[in-house]
Amino acid sequence: MIYYVLILILQILFNIFKVLEIKYTYENKLVPLLFNSVWINVISLVSVFFSIDRLFDDDYLIIPFYIIGSVIGKWLAMTKFNS
Repeated sequence: MIYYVLILILQILFNIFKVLEIKYTYENKLVPLLFNSVWINVISLVSVFFSIDRLFDDDYLIIPFYIIGSVIGKWLAMTKFNS
């Protein structure tokens, strides 16, 4: 169960940072964009590692958590992170 929660949280964070990356690029904010890029890469590595590890163990239930985390993350970023 810990893997499902971890993937859900990581996907939410990844998608929040991904939306912020687009925003920072559009606003030409270089320093926040660079720090954001570091977080995107770290989170995506960890998320993909655990997701693929679970898939190799024939745990296909990880897929809905991955997708749901993605949707929630984008929704949060678009509705709650206005500045």
